[in-house]
Amino acid sequence: MMPVMHSKPFLRLLALLVIGISCYSTNAGAGAFEDDEACLMCHKYIRMARITEEGVFRSYYVPPNTFSKTVHRNVPCRDCHGYIKQLPHRKVEEGVRCDQECHSKKNPATGKPFSHKTIYNLYADSVHARDKNATGLDSDKPYCITCHTNPVYNPNEVEPPKEILDRCELCHEKRDFVKQWYFHTSRRVLDVKRTGQEIVAICIRCHADQELIERHKNAADEEGRPLGDKFTIAATSYQKSFHGKVTRYGLAGAATCLDCHADNSQYYKGVHKILPSRNPESPVSQQNRVKTCQRCHENADANYAFVDPHPSFDEEFNPILHKAEAIYGVVGEVVVLALVGLSLFETLGRRRDGVGWRLRRGSTWWRRSRRYRNRIIPR
Repeated sequence: MMPVMHSKPFLRLLALLVIGISCYSTNAGAGAFEDDEACLMCHKYIRMARITEEGVFRSYYVPPNTFSKTVHRNVPCRDCHGYIKQLPHRKVEEGVRCDQECHSKKNPATGKPFSHKTIYNLYADSVHARDKNATGLDSDKPYCITCHTNPVYNPNEVEPPKEILDRCELCHEKRDFVKQWYFHTSRRVLDVKRTGQEIVAICIRCHADQELIERHKNAADEEGRPLGDKFTIAATSYQKSFHGKVTRYGLAGAATCLDCHADNSQYYKGVHKILPSRNPESPVSQQNRVKTCQRCHENADANYAFVDPHPSFDEEFNPILHKAEAIYGVVGEVVVLALVGLSLFETLGRRRDGVGWRLRRGSTWWRRSRRYRNRIIPR
């Protein structure tokens, strides 16, 4: 009589076998990271998604080859998703917050776990601050991942420079370690600022959204609270300005949104703590505007800073410029029509005289007219 295998040990063995095979296949395609906790056993499938109760599509698909190139590729999933205690895990209510102390490895300088909390606290004091699961008008504000995407900080570079790998490998001995260090550390030592065009593109995603602007304007009017003077035209007016035009055409060094609105004494802190213009600490407040202009224009004074960097021709903001633009538009159209009309009259008159079109010696009018007017210049 054959022995009967108990169901529970058999199922456990089968589960371990499936997880092992899955981990092997997942890691084989992942490249630079290891899925020690078998998270990609489920999240590697492209159809891993659902529709929430609010009707929002949520995708939980993690492309292994893409994740292997991100800055978090060597951070275990549960370092950030610490609320997951079992597999399959329970429903996630909040998810990862960017102010968590989540990395398992400690900062050698402080002895504490790595964290973005310092930067997050700066963001929390800014005009953009919001909770991760904000509702209402606050949900229009940018959260960390609105601006931060890994590709910006990890250029699609196939291989680090060979001379750097060769040199570092002499002491560190492992080439794979050297590659990981290069992609993670050296990219933060080098200048990784976004270009002016990228900065403007990120900012106008919200500041050029007319529906978003209208919502905030109406809410401010109903509540009787102040709104930034140029909030409704910030993006459109900048794009019409000299700074906006030269940035659009690729001139490096032209002032962008962050050059004026961020504190450049510590750039990487300043970009996370954008303050409203009515705040005395803001670089664009009345107290600091001259110093802000002097970052680029060394000889700028109070009169120079009085020039509006967000020129608007709307009657609501500048009635004089609005009328001037209207008059200039009419004058320009009249002048163009007058020139076209003059050319037309001259053409009709010469055609009536029988003068033809000939390109000779800089003129198109060369032959004797029917009225015996000699139009031929003697040689």
